[in-house]
Amino acid sequence: MAYKDDFQRADGWSVADVSLRLNTANGGRFLAFLRQSGVDTLVRYYASSARPKTLTPEEAKYLSKEGFAILPIFQDSSRDISHFSAAIGTANAKSAMDFARRVGQPRGVGSTILFAVDADYTGAQIDGPILAYFKAVRDAIAGDYRIGAYGSGALLSKLQAEGLIQLPWISMSRAFLGTEQYFYSNKWAMRQVPPEVAHPATGIGYDRDVVRVPRAELGAFQVDEDGTGRLAWGGPDDAVLGGGGGAVDPPVPAPAPVPLGANRYVSTEGLRLRDAPSGTILRDLTIADPVADLGPSTVEGWRKVRAGADDGVVFGKYLRAPDRPEVEALIRAAIDEWLRFGKGTGSEKADPWCGYVRAMWAAIGEPYDGRSTYANGEDVPWSAAFISWVVRKGGPAYANFQFAASHSVFVNNAIKARVTGRTDKPYWGYRIDEQKPALGDIIQRNRAGNAFSFSYAENHSQYVSHSDIVVEVTPDVVRVIGGNVGNTVALGTADQEYELDANGFLKPGQKIIALLKNRTGG
Repeated sequence: MAYKDDFQRADGWSVADVSLRLNTANGGRFLAFLRQSGVDTLVRYYASSARPKTLTPEEAKYLSKEGFAILPIFQDSSRDISHFSAAIGTANAKSAMDFARRVGQPRGVGSTILFAVDADYTGAQIDGPILAYFKAVRDAIAGDYRIGAYGSGALLSKLQAEGLIQLPWISMSRAFLGTEQYFYSNKWAMRQVPPEVAHPATGIGYDRDVVRVPRAELGAFQVDEDGTGRLAWGGPDDAVLGGGGGAVDPPVPAPAPVPLGANRYVSTEGLRLRDAPSGTILRDLTIADPVADLGPSTVEGWRKVRAGADDGVVFGKYLRAPDRPEVEALIRAAIDEWLRFGKGTGSEKADPWCGYVRAMWAAIGEPYDGRSTYANGEDVPWSAAFISWVVRKGGPAYANFQFAASHSVFVNNAIKARVTGRTDKPYWGYRIDEQKPALGDIIQRNRAGNAFSFSYAENHSQYVSHSDIVVEVTPDVVRVIGGNVGNTVALGTADQEYELDANGFLKPGQKIIALLKNRTGG
């Protein structure tokens, strides 16, 4: 089942979030419907001031009397990064606690207040103003309440890693940064199911929510008639499990535009534009640079070209015809990352490259950056995050790639896609004697002294390996680009050049596990 289908499953939804007060005649009819649907908890709102959507003491008592637990979320403005800072976090936390006191939410016993981050933010924005906001919330609340957050997978993963929240609630926007991988990680407590629906009899709009954890971990509460609050779920009730609703495919940056008239690409690194055959060097060209072929030069083998605004000549052997647009977009994305890392001179440990690695991790819902280490002091490897990042940037044709933090996961997925005939998948996995490598393919190899085979990769999805993207193919070798190679993004190092046999297949004995063939646009 595809991610969209998995995410939009609402089986067993047991929480509803509603943005209007329900202690009304229509509200009573709506609550009866919810009760019949198996709902036992309502998400209601706190804010910096009383508003039509905010919870009142009277409504809290009414909902409790009707048998529902209450899970409050603080939401003021949260759709622009300017709405997040340490000062705003402190102010919002104080407003939330004021609301909690007025409605009777119990303090110091483990009840929860959630805080909304209701837009899609970058890794840098999460690590900056938003992280400062939640640290201020934590300091202001000072343990009186458990803290939750509503937002993207990248946001929730980071806040959990920093120990700033106890209740992660995934937004219904499945295209948000890192949400797909976070959804499959099963680290979330609650998930909002798209789209918003309306109760036919009353017209009341509501969102359905699937709960993954035991109810006691929600920190929901009820309020007695005398205004005394208590936790709603004190025992280890089983979680209501479910799957859950789709939005749009993840947005990807557009590939770099090709200059008008370009009909060739530079096929190797180190090619130089000259004023005449073997003449003065005008400038260096970069692999995958687009050029316009203006015809043969006066010397055999040389071609006249236009590179950007510069006319000159290059040796024609190192130009290639365009591949499929989808493949060119992927290669462009890989080369752009290599250039962003200074052609392999930028270190994962230093700024700004450390932050670039952070963005790669955030896109798959993980909290790491280029300096991250495990508890044993070992560096957190980001090579699979790099592949996932580049493939995502390749465009919509790659939307069904199995983006993951481990090479073994997407390789296993590609092999199984071939076995089961999944034509919607951008890659299929092959043994090295079954297909020849080409531009845009992915080569997976062993590392750390392991010797995993293709058969092992077909049947396992959790083991140590590495992979790179093919960006150059010659009659003798292919060269690849990968991340976390020498603590940077590298091209054509000793471990990134693979020999071919006379028929163009990858030679055995090069630690290769699998060849993932790029099927896009075919």
